[in-house]
Amino acid sequence: MAHGPWWVVGPSIGLLVVGLLWTLNKPLGALGGWVDVAAWLRAPRTAPSWRVMFLGGVVLGGLVHALATGHLVMGFANAPLAAHLGGSAVGVAVASVAAGGAIGFGARIAGGCTSGHAISGTALGSPASFVACGTFMTVAVGTAHAIAWLTGGV
Repeated sequence: MAHGPWWVVGPSIGLLVVGLLWTLNKPLGALGGWVDVAAWLRAPRTAPSWRVMFLGGVVLGGLVHALATGHLVMGFANAPLAAHLGGSAVGVAVASVAAGGAIGFGARIAGGCTSGHAISGTALGSPASFVACGTFMTVAVGTAHAIAWLTGGV
């Protein structure tokens, strides 16, 4: 899988964060896009917000890159989880959707997603974002260890 070099991607994200703050006085984060998409779908009479366009651009950009590089793979492929669930594709799909729902719920409770807190919030010096990032990382490490323990290190 191709990735941009860190010395291009990192500064580009930084410039995007600064540009959004200077031009729109808004932080960068994916959760706001999902919230705005849901609101726009409930009332499509209004023009979509910049966050809807941003999220659409992220999805479209990923799709264009995948098609251009020939690496388009869609599905719930997760071999370790599938092995633990006896090869059940339905089980993997249900677990993936449940995990995504839990992540979305947690992000709403935290007042933002990992990208919003880690990239924009900490750059702005938000104490809440530093606490959120610490919580995200602690839960991620704990979850990874719990899954490894439950699956026998797979």
